[in-house]
Amino acid sequence: MMQAVERMVGMSQIAVRQRMQFRFDFIMTLLSTLMFSVMYYMLWKAIYLYSTDTALPWEQLITYVMVGQAINFARWSPAERAPTYAMAQRVKNGDIVLDLIRPVDFQTQRFLEAAGFFIVEMLWVNIPAMLLLIFILGVSPPADITAALGFGISLCIGFLVAFSINSIIMMISFITTNTFGVQLAKRAVVDIFAGTLIPFEFFPDTLRKVMEYLPFQSMAYIPLSIYTGRLTGWDMVQSLLEQLGWALVMILISRLLWMKAAKRLTINGG
Repeated sequence: MMQAVERMVGMSQIAVRQRMQFRFDFIMTLLSTLMFSVMYYMLWKAIYLYSTDTALPWEQLITYVMVGQAINFARWSPAERAPTYAMAQRVKNGDIVLDLIRPVDFQTQRFLEAAGFFIVEMLWVNIPAMLLLIFILGVSPPADITAALGFGISLCIGFLVAFSINSIIMMISFITTNTFGVQLAKRAVVDIFAGTLIPFEFFPDTLRKVMEYLPFQSMAYIPLSIYTGRLTGWDMVQSLLEQLGWALVMILISRLLWMKAAKRLTINGG
């Protein structure tokens, strides 16, 4: 048991070391995150300047949007694009066979790699971006210690949902050997339906109800609502349980798709 755990930790460490060889990618991701954050800040400021009826107070809204940019799971970043693009390339050239013959389950390998990427991006992009936004743009810190703890837990569960969606895209690469278009579509869907750019409160009631029944809210709306103090006490606990439920459902779906995709996989290359 301990050997299996050590082997899996080692795989995550390898993924971390691999991505740390490309620090410039993460520096550029941080800079682009700050750039887009400033753009959205100016956009929302202009909207609120000429608006007479607002769904959220300015401080709460701008904190929600800015932190949403810092933790964006749809960001065009190394941690987001590397696993899916690398998998499509490995399917195309036949290197995928090396992953399939390893003693560790294929999806477990991908999860350990994604966890390593998630940790690196958290340290190089998410936390620095949040700190800079707090000190430069006056974004509020978490509402209280409970909100900070709940936000951390919610963010980790959100990563599980994001990984499951990426895992489904990886399964698509088994058939198409190219996921560029699918990745672009996923990014657009997540930005809108996860509530990363626009809080659910600004959507029409009918559309909002639909969005609340989709798994995407687990990637942004719930963590950000906890951060800003809109979800507290038992409501926060219920939302965390809902997130966890979606994570389990999405992992199960990706697992079932893997079982089907593996049977249809055609190995190319020499």
